[in-house]
Amino acid sequence: MSAAFRHVYFIGGFDPKSAAHYHRLYRQAVQGRTASPAGETVTVGTQRQQIGHLHRWEVAWQAPGQASCRTRYGVFSWHDVVQAHWPGPLGRALRDYLQVYGRAGTDGTFARVRRAAPAAFWLAVFPFGVACAALGAGAGLGAWAATASGAASASLGALAGLATALLPWRGLVRLLDAEWLLRLYGFTFAQARGRLPDLEARLDAFARELVADAEQAREAGVRELLVVAHSTGAILATDMLDRALRLAPWLGREGPQLGLLTLAHCTPILAYQPAAGAYRAALDRLAAHPGLHWLDVSAPSDWAAFARVTPWGGPATPRLQQRSPRFHQAMDAAQYQRLLRRRHELHMQYLKSTPRVGFYDAVALTAGPDTLATQMARPWTATASGDARPSPHPAPDSSAPA
Repeated sequence: MSAAFRHVYFIGGFDPKSAAHYHRLYRQAVQGRTASPAGETVTVGTQRQQIGHLHRWEVAWQAPGQASCRTRYGVFSWHDVVQAHWPGPLGRALRDYLQVYGRAGTDGTFARVRRAAPAAFWLAVFPFGVACAALGAGAGLGAWAATASGAASASLGALAGLATALLPWRGLVRLLDAEWLLRLYGFTFAQARGRLPDLEARLDAFARELVADAEQAREAGVRELLVVAHSTGAILATDMLDRALRLAPWLGREGPQLGLLTLAHCTPILAYQPAAGAYRAALDRLAAHPGLHWLDVSAPSDWAAFARVTPWGGPATPRLQQRSPRFHQAMDAAQYQRLLRRRHELHMQYLKSTPRVGFYDAVALTAGPDTLATQMARPWTATASGDARPSPHPAPDSSAPA
């Protein structure tokens, strides 16, 4: 069998779902996709190969009168790391509240997030608002009940009400899924401070496995190596790719083209933290690497993404681009309004298909006959958003708390 046209290395976000979940999503995206005027068919193989942490399957793109384009699609698995840090007991959740809202609220992280992405800021403080509302209501009702009953101390009543409100608060949090971004901030808080040795070891392993696979791909004549990341997976992908380039500076200069596709990026969640100087330096090195083409696709309507700032921390160039998926144009108005009411589904839409042809197309970007560099050289029907601005990730004052 001939060599694949490209190798894809996908990293998902902070979610305890395995590679099988992303295989199902990709297959569904292909099944729901409308073919282009070329009339291509796309087939997705079974998830059948695992090498190290990389779970793989084959994708074939076939257009009439053209040679088949094969992609070897892989998912770098880190769901076990996420599971190990997924808050369970109340004590761990309270620790995250203290670390995130106590430290990020005072070291300037949230202030930087608010300036860059107001919607992402309000989404980040939403869990704190829910906690204050639920516990405050419980304390207030307890104090009122104590006073109305003639009890000696309204303070004791307030404490009793606060304790009583704990269960309703936790139930409300689960109902609203209010803490998913808190979990992420708590995780990146620890990451910025080097407190996640299991994550560091996994990123090193990813980098070594990518380089080993790239060496084989170079010998086999593979055309493109494409790193794809969704949501906070963009943080891991950029860190991993920087490590890989330090191991193999030839990547993108010799052999296959090197591309990085980030979807709904959240790099400022880490980059804006004062303690994350090493990560900001990694972003700078990536942006400066002449052999890398980097496309970020983030929607301004997605509150969980940083669509109005660039993930690499500088202005756009021909090989560093940021575009909007223009979901509002890629589907009908009713579909889009329904998507806006379901924020988590909107954040996952980047991994799904849309009914209209010529717009953002996750399948064509990762399995089509053109490399990422070629696709970046021409506009989509939904052209670049034009409203992204550089996010310089300035190193905070060294006197800021770490």
